Amino acid sequence: MTTADAEAAAERFVVVVNDEGHHSLWWYGRPVPPGWRATSEPATREECLARIERDWTGLRPSRRLAVVDPR
Repeated sequence: MTTADAEAAAERFVVVVNDEGHHSLWWYGRPVPPGWRATSEPATREECLARIERDWTGLRPSRRLAVVDPR
């Protein structure tokens, strides 16, 4: 394993979500930007990306979904 590989493996991330339901990867330990909230425990980049793929099933903002499908 190279030094770069070891550093990448040690990096931790969290999944953040905004009010529109958009998901993103964010560095663990850095302040979460205004309008976003952390929704996962710290994990590897790959684990967070898998969670985003599993949980974020649509690209339309949640406010537009409410107009189309008011539940």
